[in-house]
Parts: sequence; C-alpha cells; structure tokens
Amino acid sequence: MGFRITTNMLMNTYRYNLQGSTGKLSDARDKVLTHRNFNSYAEDPAAATQAFRLRRDYYQATSYLTNTKDVYSKFNTAWNNLGGVVEKLSDTNARVSSIRGNNGTSGESRAALAQVLRETSESVIHAMNQQLGDHFIFAGNDALNVPFKWGEDGELFYRGINVDAGHVEKPTAPEPDWMTQLNTKRTAEMTANTWTADKEAWFQYYTRATDEKPDTAENPEPGWFVDGDADSVITPTATTPPLTAEQKQGWVDYYRRETDKQPVATEPAWARLADGSLDPKYFDEYGYPDVDAIDAALGAGTASANKGWIDYYKDQSDLNKLDKMAKEEMYIDLGMGLKEESANNAIKGSYFNNALSGVDFTGYGVDEDGDPKNMALLMRELADVFDGWKESGQKYVPNEVYQGENEALNGMNYRDMSYTDLQALMESDADVKNKINKYHDEQEAKAFRLMDKIKGAQEHTTEKWVELDAKSVFLKSNEERLGTQLTDTNKQILDIEQIDLADAITAFSWDQYCYNAALRVGNQLLSQSLLDYMG
Repeated sequence: MGFRITTNMLMNTYRYNLQGSTGKLSDARDKVLTHRNFNSYAEDPAAATQAFRLRRDYYQATSYLTNTKDVYSKFNTAWNNLGGVVEKLSDTNARVSSIRGNNGTSGESRAALAQVLRETSESVIHAMNQQLGDHFIFAGNDALNVPFKWGEDGELFYRGINVDAGHVEKPTAPEPDWMTQLNTKRTAEMTANTWTADKEAWFQYYTRATDEKPDTAENPEPGWFVDGDADSVITPTATTPPLTAEQKQGWVDYYRRETDKQPVATEPAWARLADGSLDPKYFDEYGYPDVDAIDAALGAGTASANKGWIDYYKDQSDLNKLDKMAKEEMYIDLGMGLKEESANNAIKGSYFNNALSGVDFTGYGVDEDGDPKNMALLMRELADVFDGWKESGQKYVPNEVYQGENEALNGMNYRDMSYTDLQALMESDADVKNKINKYHDEQEAKAFRLMDKIKGAQEHTTEKWVELDAKSVFLKSNEERLGTQLTDTNKQILDIEQIDLADAITAFSWDQYCYNAALRVGNQLLSQSLLDYMG
C-alpha cells in the first residue's frame, strides 16, 4: 500500500526543519557575540549552578570592597584629624604652653598662654566635629548631627550630654538630731546658769563656728558624740532618719574635726526596688528621675526636697550614657561573615565596628580630684588658672571682691588692684594675706596637677590614635585582599562560562551553512506555486 505525501505535509515538515536550523544558527551567533559557553540553565545545569555560585560570591566581594573603601576613607580622614590633635594642637600648643606657664622664668606670659590654651581647646573640638560628606566622623551612631557643642557657661556637650558628667557628689546625710538635743540642753543650762565656758568652746568647735579646737588639757572634750560614754551629755541614738553605726561614727568624726567632709547621705527609700535596681515608676532606663512622678506618688514637694539626690541621679545617668556612647558599635560586613547570636547581637569578630565616638578619643567624666578627663576641658581649666596670675607680683590672685576696712579698696576685685595696693593690703590685713597666699599655693599646685593631666589626656588620645592607625592598616589590607579575591573569582567564572572562540566561530559557520542549504532545498522542492500549476 502506497503512502501519499501531500504538499501541505511537505510544507509543514520543511517549515519545522527550517525553524530548527534558524534556532541553532541564532544560538551559535549568540555564543560568538557573548563569548558564553551556555545561554540557558538547561544547556549545562552543572556548569550553570557553579557559575551562579561564583557570580554570587563575586557580587558579594564587590559589595565588601565598596564598603571597605568607604570605611577606609572615613578612618583615614579620622586618623589624619586625630594626628593633628595629638601632634600639633595637644603636643605643640597645649603642652608647650602649660610647661611655659608653670615655668617661673616665663610667668609674665601666662595671660597670653591662657588664650593659647583656650584657642587650642576650640581647635580640638573643631577637629572632632569634622565631616566627611554629609556625615560627622566622630559622632558614633548619630552621624547626622554635630557631636560636640560648647555651652554658654563653658560646658562641653557631646550629643546633648555634659562631658563633665560625674562631678555631682552624693548628697550629705540628713544631720542627726544630736545638735537639736544639744541646742535644747544648751538653752536650758544657759537659762539655769550652768552652761560653762568649756562647754561653749566645744559647742562652737563642733558646730564649725570656729576652727580653733579647745585646749584638751584645760578643757577635756566632753564626749557628747561618743556612744556609751558615761559622761555624755547627749547620747547619739535618737536620729531622724535612723542612721547606721557607721554613719553615726561618720558624724562623730565630722563634729570632732577629724574629717572635713560630711558623711554621705542614706539613699531615699523610694529610689530602688528590692533587687537594687532603680524603681521604673520614678526613673527612665538611663536613671533620669521623673520629678512629676515622684511628687505624684510621694506627695507634692518630694522632688524638691530630694533635689540633691535627683541631681545626683541625673549626673550619674549622664555618665552612664557617655559610657554607652563611648562603646557604641555600628556593624558593617567587610567579608568577615557577619552573623548574629540573637537579634541585634552580632558575633564578635564577624563584623567591623564602623562607629567612632568622639568622647572615647578625647575623654569624659571627672577623676578623683574632681578635674575633667576631657582634653579640651583640661586646657580650659588650666587657662582659668593662668588667668589669675598677677604679673607684677608673680602671684596667683583670686577673682574676688575685697570687703574690708580699707575704704579706698573696698568693693574692688583683687585682680584689678595694682600690686602696690595689693601688697599694702596684705601687709595691713593678715586675713587677706592668708587668703591670697593660700589661693596662690592652691592654684600653683592645681596648675602643675592639670599640666600632668593634660599630658595623661594626650597619652590617652595618642593610644586611640595608634589604635585607629592599626584599624586603617587593616582596612587597606582588606581592600587589597578583596581586590585579589575578585580577580581570582572572575578567573573562575571565565573558566566556566567563557567559550573557546575558535570553536564557537566554527560551530556558527557550520550552522550558517546548514541554514543556507535548507533554504536552497526549499527553493527546489517548493518552487512551483498553485498558480504555476494552473497555468
């Protein structure tokens, strides 16, 4: 039985085969133009999968390299700025000025050196407020706002927090009612004419009305403030509020002039919970007191009555905030495999810290002497000391108004007096002489103390500068490493994806030949149309 081949069947078969030839020619042409081994995942699934992984690594490395370059630019600029602070401002200006100012042979220049120190402190803050693009370099996690700002009274603020935080001492304890009892006893005995002179002498000494301690040989101390003393006029047991034995002894030592510092107060009972934490009803997370909440819960006026403690809490919370800001971190992945142990808790070593906190470099808080730790504030403190230097007398003079019997000088500031008048006043008034000599000795000691602390602050900043240099070196080496990684990854991608151009051109030529042959066959088989047949 024969099989009939119609013209329609022949046309369909030819069209299908011609389309196949056209597709192969198009694929061959694309490989020549793109230099790629495959143009779809289906052509080579294994190679395509490996190429996808390599391209993902390449794009990640490109992102890491871009981040590294940006961070290096920031750290390198910070390093240059801090170098200027350490080498030019702090070392050349501040230390030299402080040394010259404390040198007796150049004492006459202290006023000018004070101005140098102030200008240098301004320059330090200008350097720490440096911008890179639209961002402040030393602003920690808040790079869009100016980090350092001078206050109207010479305070220095970092992101709104007083850099001098920590200077508020704990309030002194509520005084025991021993004095009230003693005053009552004194009044009664004076009325009965039994209050003796030796009792009055000790009373004046205990109440700090006089600095002169009675002669114990002639007037033995009555022992009013000694627990269990059989001769005690007043037994220090009744106190408001109750004090511990140690607190009582603190007041005993204070009254006896064995210490000049009043005992530390007992903390208000409402401040803390049983576990020792601040009561959240009255404080925020940083320890800032809510004055309205305190008054509402404890009664109107409670906050004002506890103002000393409230000021202390606020000062301590400021210090706590500065501690946190100095240790701020800003995570950025530079190819170390950033991972988190939990939400917002990245694994150390898997990220680079991009935050630079200004107070971490220049210092914050106060030391045991009550002096600021911040380099710029120390310079200003020393400048204030130098301001008190009177050149003509080679002496530090207090910024205080004289109030005494000398009518010609009464109401005049000591610093405004001519040294002749000041010298004459000191010779005629022993109290003025003692006051000025004491002030001079204190300021001279303070000047040397501050000079040492400026040196210490400079050493601290220098250490931070060295750390910054080490981080900058790491960033530069990381940039080079990522550049090498990109080159190697790109080579691997080319090995997989790039086609042998000679093979590709040969295959293209063959497919083009097949396509042209198919066209010629079609012309021969389908040359006659229906009109040709009918004619």
